[in-house]
Amino acid sequence: MKKLLLCFFVITLCNACAKKSPLIGKWKLTHVLVDPGNGKGIFQKVNQEKIIEFFKDGTLKANVSYCPLDSDKAIGMSGTYDINHTQLIMPCTSSESKINFEINESILIIDYPTQCMEPCKEKYAKID
Repeated sequence: MKKLLLCFFVITLCNACAKKSPLIGKWKLTHVLVDPGNGKGIFQKVNQEKIIEFFKDGTLKANVSYCPLDSDKAIGMSGTYDINHTQLIMPCTSSESKINFEINESILIIDYPTQCMEPCKEKYAKID
């Protein structure tokens, strides 16, 4: 009986470890928060091909730059993410950029706390 319980525990533990984070996969930009500076901004739909992909090993790739001072935003970039602190870590030329994120249901929201004077947020939908 003890062996059976031990087997059940090990199988349950392995299944728990194998579960994929909801962040893993490709996400496409769908909405951008437009705020005139009074805190009453709303998300507005956009039609852009901004894609970010998260991998199991803690890395990410994007088809645009997330660095605030990059002159060419159209270049892609790689970085890492910290699921425990809900941050994207981007190696920008001037310094490392840390960007907050959250997942609400099946929507990824990226928040740029230091890059704008008014709230700057983007909503992404999972595509893969």
